[in-house]
Amino acid sequence: MFISNETKASKDFQPHPKGPARGVCVEVVTTNKKTGEPFTKTGMDGSVKYQVIFVFQTDKKVETEEGVFEPCVHWEWVNIPQSIQNENSKLHKLFVNWEVPIKEYPTKEALEDEVIGRPAYLVFTHNKSEKDGRIYSNLTSCTAVDDPKDAYAAVDYKPYNQEAF
Repeated sequence: MFISNETKASKDFQPHPKGPARGVCVEVVTTNKKTGEPFTKTGMDGSVKYQVIFVFQTDKKVETEEGVFEPCVHWEWVNIPQSIQNENSKLHKLFVNWEVPIKEYPTKEALEDEVIGRPAYLVFTHNKSEKDGRIYSNLTSCTAVDDPKDAYAAVDYKPYNQEAF
């Protein structure tokens, strides 16, 4: 079938709980695994901005449809600026607070080497979409963890880009 008209049940989305959490970056995503295309956002002026997603797993738990409690995962979408030196960019601000070096990252792998496994203190707020009334979580703070004893370690994370077997 080329185009389907079936109504499919969508998975019930649960936003990350409000408040502070300990987390760790578990993945960096730049492409849609279904299409292979890079994630982009088109601005009001028609300009296309490429995006990078930092995936954090946190110490907060969420109940699955099967009644199992699993660690929460939050995807933080960030536009890739023309230069990481742009102090007004969300990426620059994220890196400064998270104490990620402000430098050139020539490849996705270079960025992954720097951030995957890097712990963080995170703070989340909620906002309600005017369009559909759904509640979404916003990462409002991401700061470095000074004491390694306070670092959160990921548990059973299933990567978005993992190949299907």
